[in-house]
Amino acid sequence: MPTGLFWLSTVTVVVLAVTFKLTNNPVRVDQNNAANPEDHAAPSGANATGTRSVPTLQFVAVVTRHGNRAPLFTFPTSLYQSNDTSVWPYGAGELTQSGRVQMYKLGQKIRSLYNGFLDQAYHPKDFKAFSSFSGRALQSAELFLAGLFPPAGYQVWNEHLLWQPVPVFPSFLDHLEMVFIDGKNLCPRFKEAQKKSLMEAEIIYHSSLTTFVDYVLPYTGIDVHQVSKKIGSAYKIQIVFLVWESLVHAAIHNLPIPDWAASMYPEPLTSLVVKFYYAAAIGSYEQTKYLEGELYQEIINQMQSKVTNTLDPDRRMYYYSGHDYTLMGLLTILGQQAEDLGYINTASAVIYELHRHPHDGHFYVQVLFIDGGSPDGDPKEVSIPGYDFSCDFNLMLHITEKYHNISDWQKECNAI
Repeated sequence: MPTGLFWLSTVTVVVLAVTFKLTNNPVRVDQNNAANPEDHAAPSGANATGTRSVPTLQFVAVVTRHGNRAPLFTFPTSLYQSNDTSVWPYGAGELTQSGRVQMYKLGQKIRSLYNGFLDQAYHPKDFKAFSSFSGRALQSAELFLAGLFPPAGYQVWNEHLLWQPVPVFPSFLDHLEMVFIDGKNLCPRFKEAQKKSLMEAEIIYHSSLTTFVDYVLPYTGIDVHQVSKKIGSAYKIQIVFLVWESLVHAAIHNLPIPDWAASMYPEPLTSLVVKFYYAAAIGSYEQTKYLEGELYQEIINQMQSKVTNTLDPDRRMYYYSGHDYTLMGLLTILGQQAEDLGYINTASAVIYELHRHPHDGHFYVQVLFIDGGSPDGDPKEVSIPGYDFSCDFNLMLHITEKYHNISDWQKECNAI
């Protein structure tokens, strides 16, 4: 079976199971009152029920981080090894049960925000979804869509299952694989900038880094020589990531962490990890540009086409399922600082809204952030430095141009 088909089949089975568990309410199909699939005029702002569905709204792009997952790797003495299927039944790095619920509920949250602007029924001419190639991102997308587009009327195909298939297309614009210290060298300019950024961060935080590594080594069973041989000079940073990966996913899933870790988790480990996460991913202009510049460019181009009335099909919403680095990069492009962003929780979202002023007709952008760790999941305004919450679209194009001005990503990446 082709790899792509395997992933789609696996994701579909998982979503069917989770959706049935979450809904488990029979739905009767009234064939006499079923809507005509060709008759779906866009709802007016006056009839909207979503809290963000206002008459000025023209276009929305939603970018999310996947839901809770199992650790990708763990230190040798961890009680919850990443390959232990009794703890992580879906496997290392895969979505857990709580991650599935998170993404389903996030889809419902977006529905509550934009219902009325976005038709209740799924229509390809109104909406399109993308995902990175990661299994957890693909599954997150399908679960999100299950919450966003529960079938109604003619779209109900099984009266016992409140789910319908909505296509998720692959996105080639999320370059997650090159972020890892030992990741693929897809972009030499990025890796060169990353190496420099990590070296600078290691110098700045040398004392905290050394103290942490010296403390955890006796408890974790980590072989320093083995890590150093694989990673090189950045081995201490890799040890920080290794310990973090082991502890954070255990804690998120309410698994007890060892007593020795209580003095450094969640703090100061979280703050230390965030510093090196950002150094590895978006520590410089070039890193940010070549990591998320292409995705940002696509979103900007969609809004530009909406402004010029050339978007074809004239969709109302695009959706992208990605990773923490995805959101980190997009927010950094908008001028947000690492110390303000902190750790990007699972099931978080960045939302771009394009509005048109009702009087003078000019277009402006508003950006929202949903913290996946917040109890209510309510969106918060993202202020673009110098322009507060609402930013003129053309001004936004100008102030972010250095990030989205990419004509040939691979050619620029190789130009070192």
